[in-house]
Amino acid sequence: MKQPELGLKILSLRKQKGFTQEELVQQCNINVRTIQRIEAGDVSPRSYTIKTILEVLGFDYEEIFQKKYTPGKFDTILCINKNNIYKQLTIAMVFGIIYFLSGFFEIGVDLLSLEKSSSTFKSIYIAIKTISFCALFLFFRGFAIVGGIYNNYLMQITSFLIIVFTLFFSVLDITSLYVWEDFLGIFGMSKLIAFGVLSIIIGIAIKRLVDYGDLAKWTGIIEIITGVCLLMIISSPIAVVSQFIVEIFEVILLYKIATQIKNTTS
Repeated sequence: MKQPELGLKILSLRKQKGFTQEELVQQCNINVRTIQRIEAGDVSPRSYTIKTILEVLGFDYEEIFQKKYTPGKFDTILCINKNNIYKQLTIAMVFGIIYFLSGFFEIGVDLLSLEKSSSTFKSIYIAIKTISFCALFLFFRGFAIVGGIYNNYLMQITSFLIIVFTLFFSVLDITSLYVWEDFLGIFGMSKLIAFGVLSIIIGIAIKRLVDYGDLAKWTGIIEIITGVCLLMIISSPIAVVSQFIVEIFEVILLYKIATQIKNTTS
């Protein structure tokens, strides 16, 4: 929590306990001027100082400020460890960048796969699809974790579904290199519809991360726009551009969340 919200929260908790600023400083060994500046939002105290103030007031630091991870139904499948959330969010952020970069190669091989392909190309195609899926898995695994931290069940479920559908369509894409080539058009349309719906839902879930203000708001809005463009089929080229933009926003959002988790646990 940042200033001035932090100062207002401490002020509210102090008044809730009926403490004056003078009574508080006598017990936590902090001068009155420091308390005044904290409550006014002029300074950002260290977590140790906040913990000391809350201890005197009789509140638990983790209960008031720290976001705790609530285990979800997909934790076992997604290999989520609730004891090392910061590290897993950092990994998600890194693989979000990898997924963003692999997207350029994936688009390229998808276009080339419409033609007759050599065995060498097929090997390259499979490798790129595999790397892209693994990166997406770890990327959206991060959003499943975020859903657990903020009790955002819509984000947890949608992140899991994005992973499942991506795996499903990746397998179909690879299979189409060898059989069912006549059904590529049907696969493509189904993919656009499925990911259009999922993009809208995950966009709504991201907008609910009100702690991250305009970043979460615009990330969610762009994701929703991407979903609508995919559902309209004809405007799917626009969705390709907006998807790259929203992926950058999502990586930044994960960075912000991971940083806050680190700060609240330090």
